[in-house]
This record gives sequence, structure tokens and C-alpha cells, in this order.
Amino acid sequence: MNRASKAETALDSIRRDICIHASDGETVLHETELSRRFGMSRTPIRQILQRLAYERLVQTRSGVGTVVTPLLEQDRLRDLRSYKGIIDAILRHDLPALSVSQHADILALEGFARSMQPDDPELQYELLTRLHAGLAQLVEDPVLADAFSASFWRAVRWYMRDLAADPGRATERLKGQIADITGYADRRAADLFARVRDNTRG
Repeated sequence: MNRASKAETALDSIRRDICIHASDGETVLHETELSRRFGMSRTPIRQILQRLAYERLVQTRSGVGTVVTPLLEQDRLRDLRSYKGIIDAILRHDLPALSVSQHADILALEGFARSMQPDDPELQYELLTRLHAGLAQLVEDPVLADAFSASFWRAVRWYMRDLAADPGRATERLKGQIADITGYADRRAADLFARVRDNTRG
């Protein structure tokens, strides 16, 4: 495994842990422990933490270090409105039609969603990861794509919190959202993004 793919794997793993397992308490991420866990030097670990800080999943606290950003209810509306605003910006651009393969990947999400159980946050997170992968590759502007990804993971973290609080309700809501999203007009990226935006609460 090369350095880039190793770093990406570590980033994905830490992000997953934060979204699924991090409580609203103060969770400290120690560079030394992360370096040991992923078999990497502290420099790429530091770069990963910088990326997570850009996504507002972690923050630096004086005298403490890097901590998981607490989810404060007063920030929910701001985060979700920002996410929807970025999708609005994406919709102002000419979007490519989905390829047959991309279209098939999006349609497959509905079957994936039907298999979800309320007590399986890992599977739900995997579904959202696949949705992100399908959407991100359609945004050709690299700056906008980066902003979309950062805001997407904040929205995912809010969803995972809702899932922990009320698994049944959150799961049924996500199933309904995925069913609507995958009903987008054949291969039209603009309709796909519009449905993602309209299915985002906030």
C-alpha cells in the first residue's frame, strides 16, 4: 500500500470513528497513538487531523490538543443550512450527465437502504459513504467539491447522532430519503443533487 492510500485509509477510519462512536464529551485524539495505530509518522497524521479540522469534526484546544468537536444543538441548523447552500452553489454549475455505471451505483443505494437495520450504524455509515462517493465525483470544480465533502461529513455526523438517539425513527427516515433520492430523473445530476438538498432537514 502506498503512502497516499495508507493516509486515505487512516483518514476514513478516524472519520468513521468520530461519526459513529464519538460522544458529545471531550474525546482527545493523540498524534502518537494514531501514528502507532496506523503505522505512520506523525507528519501525515497531523495532515489528517488538519483535514478533519477543515471538516469541523475536530478542533485544537489550548493545553489539551486535538479533540473531537462537540455537537452543540445550536449549531445543527447552521451546519445543515451550509450543506444545502453548497448544494445550491453546485446546482448553479453545468453538471455532467451520470454515466451508466454511475447511475447504476446510485440506483443500487435503494436496495442497500432496504437492508439497513436500526441497530447497525456501521452499515448506515457505509451507505452514506457510498452516496458521498457517487455525488462527489460529479462536482467538477475542485474547490466546490472540497467544500461539498466537508459539509457532507458534518451532516452525516448529525444524522449519526440522531440514529443513536432514536434508531428506529432515524433509520426509517433515511430509507425514505434514499428512496426519493434514487428516484431522480434518469442520469440527470442536477435532479439528483436537488433531491439530496430537499431531503436534508434544516
